[in-house]
Amino acid sequence: MKRSLLVGLVLVTVLSGRTASAHHSTAVNFDSSKEITVSGVLTEAKWMNPHSRFRLSVKNAQGKAEEWLVEMGALNTMKRAGFPIERFVIGDEITMIGAAGRRDRAILLRETVLKDGTHLTPDMRPRTANPAREVSGG
Repeated sequence: MKRSLLVGLVLVTVLSGRTASAHHSTAVNFDSSKEITVSGVLTEAKWMNPHSRFRLSVKNAQGKAEEWLVEMGALNTMKRAGFPIERFVIGDEITMIGAAGRRDRAILLRETVLKDGTHLTPDMRPRTANPAREVSGG
């Protein structure tokens, strides 16, 4: 009885530690001091918790399409803020502005510009600062 209880506790500890470490801070994956802008065609929109995401097809300097990953907050948080998820249509040209990823072709969304020129932020608040931007795609 004591042995099975001990084995159970060890399994719970190991599995819960593994789950907790799967969630990451944005500082690990993104450099908030470096803002970039990418423009391309929206190829995927995944609205989920804990992080929603987009995928964009962006043409590089040689004209070749590259896939970019755009991460953002949780769906429930963005819905509460009034983020209009229905405005994002696969196939639309879109611009994403945000913190540069520490891995290639990744960005943490701070602002998006829809094809009609509408500017949106994940928390639906106006942006107050616009650091220098590095532009990709177009």
